[in-house]
Amino acid sequence: MKKTLLILFIAFATIAQAQDSYSINIDLTKANDDRLPVEITVPTIVEETVEYHMPKVVPGTYSISDFGRFVDKFKALDAEGNELDVDKTSTNRWTIKDATKLNKITYWVEDSFDDFAGYGNNRLFEPGGMSIEADKGVFVMNTFGFVGYVDGYKFKPFNLTITHDEGIKGATSLKKESSTNTSDTFSAENYNFLADAPIMYSKPDMVTKEIAGANILVSVYSPNKVLSAADVMDTIDELMEAQAEYLGGKLPVDRYAYLIYLFDSQTISGSFGALEHSYSSLYTLPEMDPSRISQTVKDVAAHEFFHIVTPLNIHSEEIHNFNYIEPKMSQHLWLYEGVTEYASQHVQVKYGLYDLEDYLSEMQSKMQQQERYNVDIPYTEFSKNILEPANERRYGDVYAGGALIAWCLDLTIINSTNGAKDLQAVLRELSKQYGPLKAFKDEELFDEIEKITNNDVGEFLRKYVGGDEKLPYSEILSLAGIKYLPESDEMVITTGRFTPALNEDQEIFIASTENMNDFGKDLGLEEGDILVSWNGMEVTVETFSDVLQSYYSEVEVGDKVTVIVKREVKGKTKETKLKAKAKQVKSSQKHLLEEMENPSPAQQKVKAIWLGKSN
Repeated sequence: MKKTLLILFIAFATIAQAQDSYSINIDLTKANDDRLPVEITVPTIVEETVEYHMPKVVPGTYSISDFGRFVDKFKALDAEGNELDVDKTSTNRWTIKDATKLNKITYWVEDSFDDFAGYGNNRLFEPGGMSIEADKGVFVMNTFGFVGYVDGYKFKPFNLTITHDEGIKGATSLKKESSTNTSDTFSAENYNFLADAPIMYSKPDMVTKEIAGANILVSVYSPNKVLSAADVMDTIDELMEAQAEYLGGKLPVDRYAYLIYLFDSQTISGSFGALEHSYSSLYTLPEMDPSRISQTVKDVAAHEFFHIVTPLNIHSEEIHNFNYIEPKMSQHLWLYEGVTEYASQHVQVKYGLYDLEDYLSEMQSKMQQQERYNVDIPYTEFSKNILEPANERRYGDVYAGGALIAWCLDLTIINSTNGAKDLQAVLRELSKQYGPLKAFKDEELFDEIEKITNNDVGEFLRKYVGGDEKLPYSEILSLAGIKYLPESDEMVITTGRFTPALNEDQEIFIASTENMNDFGKDLGLEEGDILVSWNGMEVTVETFSDVLQSYYSEVEVGDKVTVIVKREVKGKTKETKLKAKAKQVKSSQKHLLEEMENPSPAQQKVKAIWLGKSN
């Protein structure tokens, strides 16, 4: 009798658990015309009317995506398969009546990597989209583009089963509950966890490695096999070891996945890059020379990985309780993106992955980039209203101005605490205070940082982040013996001021001579000329930058310069030799940064702490 009751209890418990969670099925083998069917068994619904939501905005994108426009043939079914009444009330909402009978929701999802009728001008940045390419055996699955939730039931558990061909495998940071040769079942505590974990299915090219206590996965899809997962792991290994040291000696996560999709053609968004997640990042990059791709991955990965600090461990209530339909944005993009971008550069100079001169060049570029944007309003106001068109166009400034704020804040902390703390120490204390499960109040963050540091730091935040005062670069950077010049004129060797471009054969050619100077005219460069060699050095996509750098550093005024081009003459293409004597032109540079020749002991101390050389 006891055994029978126990069996019945287990059976009822299993049924109750199944009704208290979502069960999603996506069958990749049923892909049709770059579309996939989605079937969702929902938890037990107690309301007569409910709404099913697809995200309007997702964390980390800071723009309106409207994933509901990729959904078609939406149906709500009872347990017998009968259709319930459904009204589509907006792009991302479906109202379902007689919802207490609701058992399943089904629909089809469209590929966002390709153009389609519902796209309009709002094209998704590929790392935040979906690719359904059954003919190539690759599927990029940002889960928030395939799965929504019943309003009021977002915090129920989600179980996702994906059926696939034997020849492909899935890579993700999601927890895998079970697996066969043709199916995988993943679990997530709630919708936020599910939406935070992209999945990429492809012909397997995966590498795993334990780095600083974390299991690191790299999965690569390269249509022409120009890059492998092993190439990427070799590139990021040293970086991640440095990041672990930078974050206090070990990585603050137990796992992390790099999902890398390479294009061999132009993207419809016209962009490439990555989107960060708590335990993974998804990259869409052009297929090019392997060494260049690896370096690009390294540069982008240096940024994306640091998002495990912000916003995974330090975030506001607006992010913690993210509203996917009517989002309320946080004031602190300078923290989530700016500090993260700063850390991605600082870690590399601090641990010798590149030298200080390169670092200063990067920061000079950010100062120059910032001039493109209207920065007259405080960063907090800009961030809070980031979805407004005027502010959305300024979004790129979070990687420029935000990183510069973080740099100046770091030096201010070091100087005002007499070296007892730096920005990373403050972030570690904030991570302990909050962590993944606790959010701070937007309006209280500056006060909390001031408690950890001092009044000088609090004043900095209120003046330059919460206020509209400009960063006093000369004053703050000099704390670390860095000299800042707003503008400087100098005479430099010129290449002629032509406009280069890349043709279909991956050759460098002269796209425009509109702004060409006297030296370019002396050489006789013409629009359409394909560069073969420059002063004896072969010109290719891979060598172009090095050729120019060698030219600038080695050639002096009056030296003979020889350039060989391929030029079309009377319908035939032939090589033509061009000659001229090297000339200098006046070059105005803004925001020059250089090390001071004779820094004071106090400046040397701050600089040593900032660069990790104080011991």
